[in-house]
Amino acid sequence: MDQKPIVYFCAAVSGDSSLRSTVVRPLIEFIRDDLQLPVLSEHIAYDNHREIFAQKIGKKSANEIDEFDIERQDIAWLDTATHVIAEITCPSIGVGREIEYARTKHHFEKTKARILCIYNHDKKVSAMITGMDQYKYTNIFSCGYANLSGAQYLIRRFILYNQFLPNF
Repeated sequence: MDQKPIVYFCAAVSGDSSLRSTVVRPLIEFIRDDLQLPVLSEHIAYDNHREIFAQKIGKKSANEIDEFDIERQDIAWLDTATHVIAEITCPSIGVGREIEYARTKHHFEKTKARILCIYNHDKKVSAMITGMDQYKYTNIFSCGYANLSGAQYLIRRFILYNQFLPNF
């Protein structure tokens, strides 16, 4: 790899965030602690994510942030990310926007990113994401996992070895 990976992790935050403590947090901690890589958006793993985000952007409390702060900062983080991992089991318009932005940002002279969309293979997820042909869209991959260790395995292979293995 040319540079150390910089990870942006996205998952449903405003809508169905039921996977926050059981999937999202353990995966972010795995990337940060086990793989020793920065996760720009690690605050989404915590119930007090708005407070943590406010501190990250220099605001005193979550009451001081608005949707413009969130959009501006998330895009800035996405601009520098080399790897984007999206947990797409729970539908989210925001995650869909982050995926598409990350997929095309190199056309606007931003850091090119590889994108991994992961989901519980027992769940029905967006065909607009999983249907992206990897031969047409060469920087995005989607695959299902059976359990947390399967998701960690996919992430490790994707980030460290640039390998994509469908449905583990």
